[in-house]
Amino acid sequence: MIRSLIKNPLFVLGVNACLVFAAYACVLNGQFKIMDDEISIVHNEQIRSFANVGGIFTSSFFGSRVYYRPLISFSFMVEYHLFGLNPFFYYLTNILLHIATSLVVFGILSLILKNNWLSFVGSVLFAIHPVHWEAVSNIPGRAILMCAFFYLTSFWLFCRARLTQTKGAYVLSLFAFVFALLSKESAGMLPLLLLSYLFFLKREEPAGFFHRCFSTVPFFAIAGIYVLFRRSLDITHVFLWRSVSEAALGFLSFLRGAITFLRLFILPVDLQFDRATPVFAEFSDPTAILTILFFVAVGILIFQLRNKISLAAKFFIAWFAIELVPVSQFLFSVGVQPGYISTAEHFLYTPSVGIIALMVLGADNVYKKVVSRKVLSRTAFVAIVVLLCGFLFLSTVQHNIYSSNEIAMFERTLELNPNNARIRNSLALAVAHLGRFEESEQHFRKVLEVDPGNPRARIGLGKSLCDQGKFWQGIQEYEKVREPSKELEVILKGNLAATYQTLEQRYHMLLAQRPDDAQVHYSLGVVYSKTFKPDRAIGHYQKSIALDPTLKNALFNLASIYSGLGNDKEALAYYQRMIDLDGPEDHLDVHAIKSMVAIYQKYGDLEKAGKYNELLMTLMSTDIKR
Repeated sequence: MIRSLIKNPLFVLGVNACLVFAAYACVLNGQFKIMDDEISIVHNEQIRSFANVGGIFTSSFFGSRVYYRPLISFSFMVEYHLFGLNPFFYYLTNILLHIATSLVVFGILSLILKNNWLSFVGSVLFAIHPVHWEAVSNIPGRAILMCAFFYLTSFWLFCRARLTQTKGAYVLSLFAFVFALLSKESAGMLPLLLLSYLFFLKREEPAGFFHRCFSTVPFFAIAGIYVLFRRSLDITHVFLWRSVSEAALGFLSFLRGAITFLRLFILPVDLQFDRATPVFAEFSDPTAILTILFFVAVGILIFQLRNKISLAAKFFIAWFAIELVPVSQFLFSVGVQPGYISTAEHFLYTPSVGIIALMVLGADNVYKKVVSRKVLSRTAFVAIVVLLCGFLFLSTVQHNIYSSNEIAMFERTLELNPNNARIRNSLALAVAHLGRFEESEQHFRKVLEVDPGNPRARIGLGKSLCDQGKFWQGIQEYEKVREPSKELEVILKGNLAATYQTLEQRYHMLLAQRPDDAQVHYSLGVVYSKTFKPDRAIGHYQKSIALDPTLKNALFNLASIYSGLGNDKEALAYYQRMIDLDGPEDHLDVHAIKSMVAIYQKYGDLEKAGKYNELLMTLMSTDIKR
């Protein structure tokens, strides 16, 4: 009876829907997450009005020049207008997409394997396998899910068109390919997958291979038009390797990650959110050598068994390899932090179809052998398969429990990979949102230990310090930021402005209580200097010096402001007062004398310029001896 039921797609859809909802139900109570949800949904002004549809289709995703995924933003726009910022429905859409894709997987396997039972098992494995948790249970995984749905639908329609010679299915396949490209860049691999299908699985057709390939020409044309269109929008930025050897090491590092990918399909015990893999530093690394030996051995094994491996199995091996090409690090880097490449598990969503097909083919082969040789009974074998599926299902449930609480999800990943700077950065932001600023500070500092040039972490550290009332320490961190992106530059300027405004208010309140406090006047002068209000800064510096003539920093800053305003006479006077102060010389004296030399040279007073230059040399010589 079951064998007759599984021929019905509605039955397959119902079973997969029940299993997927059971596995992913807990994420429906989740909230928007720190990493990408806030950029793409919560704070994304583009999705607020349908008037912005044109802008969505002509701008990049995440505000960078790397990604072009207008259909994803459009889906968020529709959800926003239907449900507002209720994350339940955004998660629900992801789950429904995953269910629909599992049905398409059933259709593809049925066409190729011509075995409804194996196709049903394969679609169930696809639906419940935990390697998909990252894509399904995180809203930005929408790009992967939507792309896969249209991509696999396009492939299935192409296969149907070849089998039935139906032009309508072929045209719909082309449209589905366009939608896949507008969902995620990796859909560009479809023409190569179609060639692989024609090469391995359509050999019985009388026409030669090159003649059969003619049907793929429109797909290549669409891919070419897509590339040209993105070039016209200037959304083509990629991170190229600096040298051939660096690219080779990056690719070899990815192959090491691919071994982990293969293991995860059987033993997914250490799944991580946004997995990162260290890049090999040299080819002589023992792990690099073992990686090369592993793939050489696999290649030799496949070659030796080439006549025993079915054409369907060969096709699905090719499927897995082709689908991983966009993230293989071969042409450009998919990096996450210095010394690491991304080997995220969501990369496996579409490639998993190939591995799952191989798994069911292998299981069927083992089943026939063990049953015929009476090693195991049919019932025992089925029980083992059910137990394996149960293990995979429970693993999926476990990781979705993590995913429903982003802090737990980040902490779980950091337990397995404490050097993942991107995840630690996200954890720091998440705990900061809960008001745990000291904890946030420590996480940001750990990120900067691994990646000192990380501007997002540096800004986060500055903000966490300011949130603790350590404003000047926070400003020092802000001022260390180098070459931020446009998005981060806006955040940085906003944070600095807010910090200075807070400091200005606080110092004015202190002056109301202590009007003759030279240090408070000096600090307020610094605030006005930093916020480009020189007149106010001068007033407070002069007041602080009147109250305390030995305040060296105030004299130096006041001289610097006058110099910047072109009032060199006043600048020289205050520089002179500063260097005449009693006490040991320091770096301020060096900077002051350098400025005095420059001013005297500017006006042609070479005698005084020479005099202060000699003083400068003496001072610097004294410092060297010390």
